[in-house]
Amino acid sequence: MAKASLDRLTDLARLLDEHDPAGVVGLVPLLETPQAILAAAAIASAPRVTRLQIGEADLSAELGITPGDQDQELLFVRSSVVLASAAAGIEPPAAAVTTDFRDLEALRRSTQALKRLGFRGRACIHPAQIPVVHDAFTPSSEEIATARDLITRFEAAGGGVCLDARGRMVDLAVIRDARRTLALAPHSQ
Repeated sequence: MAKASLDRLTDLARLLDEHDPAGVVGLVPLLETPQAILAAAAIASAPRVTRLQIGEADLSAELGITPGDQDQELLFVRSSVVLASAAAGIEPPAAAVTTDFRDLEALRRSTQALKRLGFRGRACIHPAQIPVVHDAFTPSSEEIATARDLITRFEAAGGGVCLDARGRMVDLAVIRDARRTLALAPHSQ
């Protein structure tokens, strides 16, 4: 099944190449089966794929998983998709929807946890969810200031290893993350 899905994705990319030669349209495959999760690295590397997303409700049903209060049952799957995305050099995955659109505090907590796992963005099924998700993925003033400070220190060190404000080593990987933070920052800050 995963091979057939990957072939369909490649065929779709070829069709898009004919109608969108500039490459404006990207693909965001929704991984909803065990086969798709196991093929995540290949899917992430397919032409025109810009990011991945997990269809957690369908996947949970396929796997016989019942998510609990701590929402850890899909940790391995989520981490695998974040890893596949990073390895393919595409955008970090978008987190899956939550069907309980009334419990905005639970949405906030789970979105922050997913952000810590490496997700950037989250699908929403109700307009009330949008501000919560936006807030979770928009860097705070403190995160922006820290990112700017790290980049300033790194550049002052000539692009080599430097120390952050607490004396911890900072290298290029940390700087790449700081630059991603600034790219997500509102322009007014």
